[in-house]
Amino acid sequence: MELFRRGPEILEEALRGVTSEESKFIPAPGKWNIRQIARHVADTEIVVGMRLRQMIAEDRPLMVPFDQDLWAERLGYNDCDVFDSAAKFRVLREDMAAILEGLADDAFVRVGLHPERGVATLSEWAERFAQHVHKHAEQIRCIREQWGGR
Repeated sequence: MELFRRGPEILEEALRGVTSEESKFIPAPGKWNIRQIARHVADTEIVVGMRLRQMIAEDRPLMVPFDQDLWAERLGYNDCDVFDSAAKFRVLREDMAAILEGLADDAFVRVGLHPERGVATLSEWAERFAQHVHKHAEQIRCIREQWGGR
């Protein structure tokens, strides 16, 4: 829960001081820029909230996959402000963390079914999404290093 709760802080730390120009830098062909990554993290949190809520409220719910590249393209990720995306992520993550922290321990063994990832418990999904933010924050730091070294 600690890493899950710290998600907004981890993302904001990676974005601290990023400029508009830097946020548009594409590190390699076919890779996302910082704007796209930050919005992906925020939009994924919408999916996270839905999935975790389903697992808490429903018995063995089926999780619907989403195509992150189509979301990025069709939802205009490249036009998003990184700080706005981080603020949206903070609100969503803090709300979900409060729900999780209010649950009894036995709720964390409830499962959800994902057609690509299989069966996993609420605890495993929360850990997966805690790591998701951490992974993308590291990706942002790497892009910023590339930006500074060009």
